[in-house]
Amino acid sequence: MSSDVQREEWMTQELEEKIKQIAQNNNLSCTEIQQFAKEHGLEITKMKSFLDVIGLKPVNCQALCP
Repeated sequence: MSSDVQREEWMTQELEEKIKQIAQNNNLSCTEIQQFAKEHGLEITKMKSFLDVIGLKPVNCQALCP
């Protein structure tokens, strides 16, 4: 987890709990990240920061969320 990443207002506890429910061993595939962003109306470009804040890691990354 990056120390310079700060939790933003939109990064709610509810979203954190929902994404952690689909994570396997604190990892999410790029496809799962894209689907989660789409289902919750989130910009894909913000997902890497969100994952850093909550301590999850992308796997099979396609570099869509810089």
